[in-house]
Amino acid sequence: MAETYVYGFLLTLKIGGKIIKGLETNGLKIKPNFETILLKENQGVPSEDFIDYDAEFSFSGRTIERDSTESSTHEDFETIRAAAASGATVTFIYGRTATGEKQVTGSAIITDYSEDGGSEKKLGSFSGSLKAIKGTVIFGTAT
Repeated sequence: MAETYVYGFLLTLKIGGKIIKGLETNGLKIKPNFETILLKENQGVPSEDFIDYDAEFSFSGRTIERDSTESSTHEDFETIRAAAASGATVTFIYGRTATGEKQVTGSAIITDYSEDGGSEKKLGSFSGSLKAIKGTVIFGTAT
């Protein structure tokens, strides 16, 4: 089987199953959690026992407001801002969106959100982070 290049623009983050309007970058960080085990039977040699993992996502983009026809398919910086301010739990999809492609899905909370806007006639920017809720993350495929 030939290798497949997975270009960055193919890896996307959706919130609530919806595209994030103006999204430019997103990322995934998985941090495995281990417990150091020191048993007498191992003659003082410690071992690391895998416990679970934390999954976090980052996102950033430009302040583009969705239009009225996109409310069922898109989130924008204002709807994400409102979700962050209310402490809402959101669902997420991370990965490639074509049927059969690998994805990470689950529920998360928005742990960080910010916006920046200068005085020039340029788009503002937004960025934030999601923290997955333990036990909700599924490594699967797009349907």
